Amino acid sequence: MITFPERAKVGKIVAKEYFYKNIDAATKNLFQSEIARIIWEYKLAPNTINLPVKKWAEIEVFRIVLKNGEIPEKVLRTIDSVIPYPILFIIEKGSVKKAAICYKEQSQKNENAVKVDTYFYTEWNDEKLQNIRIDGLNIDTVFSNFVRQIAGDKLTATKKNNKEKFPNSIKEDIETLKERERIMKQVAVLDRKIKMEPSLGKKQSLAEERYRLKQQLL
Repeated sequence: MITFPERAKVGKIVAKEYFYKNIDAATKNLFQSEIARIIWEYKLAPNTINLPVKKWAEIEVFRIVLKNGEIPEKVLRTIDSVIPYPILFIIEKGSVKKAAICYKEQSQKNENAVKVDTYFYTEWNDEKLQNIRIDGLNIDTVFSNFVRQIAGDKLTATKKNNKEKFPNSIKEDIETLKERERIMKQVAVLDRKIKMEPSLGKKQSLAEERYRLKQQLL
């Protein structure tokens, strides 16, 4: 089990009803059918882990106990939309565990609102669970490093200007990842079109377009 300093411990059950405001019936049903309990396990803040604030005031650690199956991302998005801080999720199903985290940003217009972006997950009982730790000089870098620890190879840090000591920000790496995924989807569409296209000339044109996209991935 991932553990943090004892003084950061909260250990309170959060009622599922807390998240029911402004959600549709289908999402409410997911909470009721898939989630057994939500426990606020830790609060990582200046007074609990002795690190200063930059943008984020704190990070929450929630343990979610499932009834069965996988965690619906719609449930995580609902929780992340309500809680105005980053959340590290520890998800339990019987004797197995996994971690999940969303890269989220603070709203420029409302300090209590957040932009919920991309989710990353470990596998069940993944070795990466043992590597999740507090790492950083402030709350923001701890959050960024939680994202990197869970994302693993999906967010291999690239370097700016070929200078090893200037890694990209977590936001830049996530934007790069999303762009790569967008291009890969386009390549997959072209693969299907090439396979189905009867005209040799059109096949060649589609293959050239696919090649240009693959070059962008390099």
